[in-house]
Amino acid sequence: MTADGVEDVTDTMIGYAIVEAESHDAAVQIFAGHPHLGLSAGNSIAVLECPPPPR
Repeated sequence: MTADGVEDVTDTMIGYAIVEAESHDAAVQIFAGHPHLGLSAGNSIAVLECPPPPR
């Protein structure tokens, strides 16, 4: 969904994990040696910060 309406999108993400860390850099380090990164060329792990829910 965009401001212009519904659009087709290709999303290759197939899973997610929620981790708690002191910082974004600390969260990146958790996944630094993850086996997924070496399975196939181009594999990646997106590390995204989730803001707390509104109160």
